[in-house]
Amino acid sequence: MHDTDNALLGYFDTAADGFGDRLRAVPDGRWEDATPCTEWNVRQLVNHMIMGSRIYTALLRGGSSAEFMAELHRDGLDGDPVTTYRDAVAECRAAFRAAGALDRIVDHPFGPVPGRQLLGLYVVDAITHTWDLARAIRRDERLDARTVRWILGNFEWIYHGVSESPIADSNRYYGPPAQAPASDASEQDRLLHAMGRKP
Repeated sequence: MHDTDNALLGYFDTAADGFGDRLRAVPDGRWEDATPCTEWNVRQLVNHMIMGSRIYTALLRGGSSAEFMAELHRDGLDGDPVTTYRDAVAECRAAFRAAGALDRIVDHPFGPVPGRQLLGLYVVDAITHTWDLARAIRRDERLDARTVRWILGNFEWIYHGVSESPIADSNRYYGPPAQAPASDASEQDRLLHAMGRKP
């Protein structure tokens, strides 16, 4: 992985903003609709992204993996979802941009990782769930092509040493790879396949 820190932080912004765009498009009455994440409806998926941002912020500030797991399923939707998500992302963005944050080893529950790698994990999660939300509410499913390409080119680095991952064939937090994509499949479809989705 040879990207500059500014480039990495740019991928964070693109991924987080992409989810925010779909979130603003959620129609009234669609919060209980199913998503490609079979255990989550739209509201639960949005809550996951809010809590994920808050938890990553805590990890970057010295939080423990035990605290991560304790907070993972807490309901963080305590107000307007768009505002709550925006505020959680803003705090997470600031935590990643803090001096030394990308070099700090954080106590991720699936293995200690540097903040730089944690940022990569965030980007994959946000991009994947952007597609999940878009499909659930029948909005534009196109993901940022540059970010998708970056993820595919750095997949091994992003998940290096992480015990629960698509690379480790874990189905607990990631769906099993879907039926192999066609040889001429787009980069987006290849990524979604790797993340257990069926585009």
